[in-house]
Amino acid sequence: MSRTERLHGLDLLRVLASSFVVFGHISAYFALANRHWWLTDWVEDQTVDGLHLNPHLNFLNVCTFLMISGLVVTYVTTREGPGTFLYRRISRLLPLLWVVTPVVWLMINLGLQVSTTHDPSLDFGDLLSGMVLWNFFQTPPVALVEVTWTLWIQVLFYCYVAVSIPLLRRRPWLPPTLLAAVCFLTILLSTLSRESTTGSLHRWAQEAGQWAVYLPVLAIGQLISLVHTRAVHRYTALAIGAVYVLLFIWADRIGGFTFQGNAMSRTLLVVTAVLLLMMRANGRISRSKVIAGWSRRTYAIYLVHLACLYPLMNVLVPRVGPEIAVLAGLVTTAVVADLLHRFVEMPAERFLRSRRRPAPRVPTDHDGERTVTRI
Repeated sequence: MSRTERLHGLDLLRVLASSFVVFGHISAYFALANRHWWLTDWVEDQTVDGLHLNPHLNFLNVCTFLMISGLVVTYVTTREGPGTFLYRRISRLLPLLWVVTPVVWLMINLGLQVSTTHDPSLDFGDLLSGMVLWNFFQTPPVALVEVTWTLWIQVLFYCYVAVSIPLLRRRPWLPPTLLAAVCFLTILLSTLSRESTTGSLHRWAQEAGQWAVYLPVLAIGQLISLVHTRAVHRYTALAIGAVYVLLFIWADRIGGFTFQGNAMSRTLLVVTAVLLLMMRANGRISRSKVIAGWSRRTYAIYLVHLACLYPLMNVLVPRVGPEIAVLAGLVTTAVVADLLHRFVEMPAERFLRSRRRPAPRVPTDHDGERTVTRI
């Protein structure tokens, strides 16, 4: 793949994934409130039940975002060193998180519902821990921006990729293979530990097992990227990918690491197939400015949609019905996400990237592809 080639199909897939996220939480809202809405009921009957997916499209959205992330961050390792890679990934995540978290913290303390549960009042320590994602390790855990639990999975993967960049450039098949071994050992030890321990040790074993279950999703995205850039032969990637799928199925059968439904393994295979198909999408829709702009705002949408939707729906659904309430929530989400992208995300990204010197040039072959040992 040429360095200038853009996979427009991934933009379209990000848009679909963000739509799944928002719809899933709208569906969960009505389910938790013991209410029915014709649209969510229809999707559950026709799509979820028809395709045998998890209720409220659980895991479909998370799986899609994680797999895309694994693909994209692996591609940029062709032009970024370990320090630059990690700096750019973290600087992409933190500024928006640091703006959204205090706002959500304030909303919670004002008694507004900003997640699938009604959180109690939070102190200043909870705010600080939420801004560095430590809130999920408190006892009891504090949700704050509820969806940010997935950022821990991504940060772990970013750290692993940063450390393994030299190997990715010389033996690109080796890092995903080593990660598969790490995931296997972690799931095994976590299973044994949570059966024989209680309290904090049991909880840490549970957390470690959860990370090891979700990391294979990113790793499959990494393998797809390595095949697409011709760094790894497709049969080699298929063999390593099969190991990840078996690991995922094994962990799912053990149970207790995730709580998103009984269609996890099926969803993983569906998302993998859709991602492979969408990488080839290069039509008018996938190349449109609307899709590109929406795609750039998916992180902002991911962070703010619950805080925009739930308070408004609590007020409006009993008064004007679900249709107008949901529409108001979606419009508010779109406006807030756009403002955050324009006035927080992009200025912060430009500023932080200007603090770093340009990444060193990666040696390439004459055809413009990175120099690797292909297996």
